[in-house]
Amino acid sequence: MEYLEKDYASQLHTNELHPYSQYICSKNEKIVWRINTLNEEAYQNVLLPLMSTEITSLYSERDELTYQVVDKNLKTTSRQKLIEEYYFGECDRYVKINFSTPTAFKSEGRYLFWPQIDKIYRSLVNKYDMFSSNETLYEEETLAQLIQNTEIIRYNIRSTMFHLEGVKIPSFLGNVTVKIRGPQPLVNLANMLWRYSEYSGIGIKTAIGMGASKIIERRDYVDKKAN
Repeated sequence: MEYLEKDYASQLHTNELHPYSQYICSKNEKIVWRINTLNEEAYQNVLLPLMSTEITSLYSERDELTYQVVDKNLKTTSRQKLIEEYYFGECDRYVKINFSTPTAFKSEGRYLFWPQIDKIYRSLVNKYDMFSSNETLYEEETLAQLIQNTEIIRYNIRSTMFHLEGVKIPSFLGNVTVKIRGPQPLVNLANMLWRYSEYSGIGIKTAIGMGASKIIERRDYVDKKAN
């Protein structure tokens, strides 16, 4: 937040849903900080300032450590490309998702820390509609069809805790495979939402590291089983 314009940072603090997600992971013995922005405004006000060549290190107050920035990469895609590739494509009925950072939902004041299809789709549709300027997906009938026609057929998950300022949020990590029944347009819509989750995150507190998801390509896990 310290790198953002004060007015925009203040605006973000007042919003329940945020136009970005972020999380930290490790790769090749380095720390990777991934930030995804969901609309043009967030791209201009969040990503571009952080891409500045003036930012060569990051200081963590909690750890009292300074981390050197050794590389920056910027990749962009459009919402329209996502729609064309998946919604107007011929998508698979099986989707395998890796929940790579602690994921949870909140309902009636309680944390829910296992994958629930209805909570996942509601989360994704809300995030999609909130930050889309051209179209909306929310229709109760469509949402009901997605929920009724998607089932978890395989999973390998474990419970964990997400630590936040002295609070421990119960959550889960791991892989989930779903099967989507129904007509092909519904299958395509579901696939588009699962792909969108790679940018938006799933569930609560995706702006501070929770709910990161990654689609595992079917050829990757089918080939591993064959070997």
